[in-house]
Amino acid sequence: MGAALGMLVAPKSGNELRDDIQEFARDSYEQGREKLEPVLDQAREKVQPAVEQARQRVEPVLDGIRDRVDSLTTQAASVRDRVVDRASDLKERVTNGGLLSILNEWPHERLMEIHGIGPVLASKIIQHRPYHSEQQLIDLKELPPSALESLRRAA
Repeated sequence: MGAALGMLVAPKSGNELRDDIQEFARDSYEQGREKLEPVLDQAREKVQPAVEQARQRVEPVLDGIRDRVDSLTTQAASVRDRVVDRASDLKERVTNGGLLSILNEWPHERLMEIHGIGPVLASKIIQHRPYHSEQQLIDLKELPPSALESLRRAA
């Protein structure tokens, strides 16, 4: 009943009323925008110098921070490389510790007790002391592979 009464009394159809409301909303938006645009422009003009001044103050600080970070990165890489080298040396010593102990510390007579090591090879081993790695012994090419294997087994 209320709907029927509303249709009889309403001056416009639903579509027309919706169109009028949309047009009113668009017009209100445009009017508000026209009034606010000059205010926003003034605000931008006042704020822009402060933003530029802040940028000029911050840029050198940021450049200094970037330079310091680059310097620290370089230092960290150097420290990392040294740590890796030391760790590699330590690993080499731990891995070949027994062998290096034999090569660097055992006397001539004890070296000859190792199967495959005679007086000549024992003398060559002693002659090239101290050894810092098994690779150094291999690079010298003074010992045959069988003697090197005998030394490894003795370690």
